[in-house]
Amino acid sequence: MKKNILLTIVVLFAFLFSIAATVVSLKNYDSNIVSRKLKEGYIPANSQVVKVIRDIREYITGILHLNQIIAENKRLKEELNKLKTDKITIEEIKSENIKLKELLGLKEQIGVAASFEIARVVQRAQEAWLSFFIIDKGEKDGVKKNMVVINNQGLIGYIVDTGTNWAKVVTLLDPDFSASAMVVRTREIGVVRGSVNLLSKRLCELRYISKDSKIKINDIVITSGMGEIFPKGIAIGRVVQIKNDRFELTKNILIEPLADIENVEYVMVIKQVKDINLSVGVK
Repeated sequence: MKKNILLTIVVLFAFLFSIAATVVSLKNYDSNIVSRKLKEGYIPANSQVVKVIRDIREYITGILHLNQIIAENKRLKEELNKLKTDKITIEEIKSENIKLKELLGLKEQIGVAASFEIARVVQRAQEAWLSFFIIDKGEKDGVKKNMVVINNQGLIGYIVDTGTNWAKVVTLLDPDFSASAMVVRTREIGVVRGSVNLLSKRLCELRYISKDSKIKINDIVITSGMGEIFPKGIAIGRVVQIKNDRFELTKNILIEPLADIENVEYVMVIKQVKDINLSVGVK
């Protein structure tokens, strides 16, 4: 509305200006002729002035039209960005639902006697020489120190510290992690440990295995059940490298975790592990 009023004022001003210019241009004409023409209500229009008026009107109309196009373009871009955001949100929700369903599917594997808590990872270690993360469940949810943490792929780690609504999980890649383990095929027992030197490679090591061991590449390693924290049968990882140590007394075996620890988003905290089946991740 304001734009139309402005256009009208400009055109009216230009028209009045043209009349004034025409009158001035006729001041040398015969006064009787001028008087007669004025009485007749007619003053010859100056063609150049008319052209200027037309050009001004077209210019202003063009500006208004351009502003409309710019506004429409901005609106369409905003709608497009919203559609993209909505699509990303939908895909994220779908991905989250899949991960949660996979964890809930562990209930049948673990058994009806299991007591567990599903938690979301909310913070990760910033130090390059450590491997831990914080979850959004804590003491108010019954989460305590030394509880085992898994997902549908296998062992993740265990709880080392808790707060009212959070808990700290040390993963099996951390240098402070250790767990008694067993090679499924050969039934040999060793200890899986994290290592600073292997952390960047996302690997851990299996120690105290005899140099005469028959372990092969791709053998699966699980928790042995020896010790006070980890129950037997949780999948740890797959053998990816075998070497004799420098004294030729034992083998140095590298394990690749079956769980994608670096990108894990949801985990399951096992709150009660006695007399239940935890053959998680073992095919």
